[in-house]
Amino acid sequence: MQDQAYLVNEGVQAPRLYGARVAKWCTYLLVAFPIVDYTLRLSEFHGLGSIWDKLVLLALAIIALNRVLRGHRPPGFGWAKYAGWYTLYLVGLFFAGMAAPKVAFDGLRADIYYMLFGLLLPFVLEPKDAKKILYAAASIAVLIGVHGVFQYAIAAPIPATWVDVGEQVRSRVFSVFKSPNELGAYMEMMTPLLFGLVVADKNRIRKLIYGIGGVFCLLTLLFTYTRGSWMGLGIGIVLVAIAFDRRLLVIVVVLGVIGFFLPPIHHRVMDLFSQVYYIKSSQGGRIVRWQTAFDQMASNPLFGVGLGRYGGMVASDHGFSIYSDNYYAKILGESGLVGLALFLAMHVRIVVEIVQKVVLRATGGDRYLALGGLIGVTALLIDDFVENVFEDPVNFLYYFLIVGLLLLWSRSFDSQEETHE
Repeated sequence: MQDQAYLVNEGVQAPRLYGARVAKWCTYLLVAFPIVDYTLRLSEFHGLGSIWDKLVLLALAIIALNRVLRGHRPPGFGWAKYAGWYTLYLVGLFFAGMAAPKVAFDGLRADIYYMLFGLLLPFVLEPKDAKKILYAAASIAVLIGVHGVFQYAIAAPIPATWVDVGEQVRSRVFSVFKSPNELGAYMEMMTPLLFGLVVADKNRIRKLIYGIGGVFCLLTLLFTYTRGSWMGLGIGIVLVAIAFDRRLLVIVVVLGVIGFFLPPIHHRVMDLFSQVYYIKSSQGGRIVRWQTAFDQMASNPLFGVGLGRYGGMVASDHGFSIYSDNYYAKILGESGLVGLALFLAMHVRIVVEIVQKVVLRATGGDRYLALGGLIGVTALLIDDFVENVFEDPVNFLYYFLIVGLLLLWSRSFDSQEETHE
């Protein structure tokens, strides 16, 4: 790696890394995951839709292994060590659950599968390409945002269960996702990134495209009527604004005013403070589901009831429990206090690493791209307190992709600083 850097600095082209083109296109496929996966899961392509992401992971793993064997060993991410501890612990729980190996394996896969893509990124992608792929991810978000607004305009039909009793909404948009909640989580992560690109980019046409696209994504987020995503984005902006740039608080004020004067949004928010909502939540809603997580964990506080046995898709499919509507409660119930502590440590490390290596080092307009990425990541983690956001493959994968791309992008700062010198 040092030899390659020297060659580049001297104006000599470094040798192309093994599988560079394949790795890049695999990554582009991953950032197009919402559209690609939706298309390939249509009846005509259903077989391919079930395996295509596994083939992409296999291709990236082969490329990474080949490069490592050839001596290309870039530093991994700092959070990878924490991910390793968490994975090792879950593997231990998997072997402890061998009385029902299918359930244990499905639970293990659901918890770590999409994390593997993020861990592979530094070994298959060069830092100079990271920002281009962030642009691609933003472009996909714009397309989905436009589709969401179109759905709202035509009042796309939705199941009655998506609307509270007595509530009147035109529609709840979902685009290529399975539900408004999943789309809302995606939009709360991508919308700040889009507006960050508006400030960071120097090309006026791209600024205009991403600015208009950001408005469409924000409208789509509002039209999902997903309170958890609204809360996640709002709190995410407030936390990042207080820590790094208080001018961002203006955004929260503007969004709050908009929400106050739009009756459907106003109703959705104010309903949270009603006695009826509290009673419903205590009888069969989020409150009772969160209490159940502690009841499940109480039988084995340290290690929980076992992988795939509580609070998520695997537990629901096998008849063990319904969704916990809190991903941290799901982790607590199935893997105990040890699992929750390791899981939280990994994500705290991710946030700290983004702050130290991306936000604090980015300069000029790039700083707002870094802040937009941090807001999106933080918003998703906050949303997980009221939804099983990471149960959705798109959002779980995208979380680790955006984290990885931001951290890889920060490695290009070194060459930029050398150029300025």
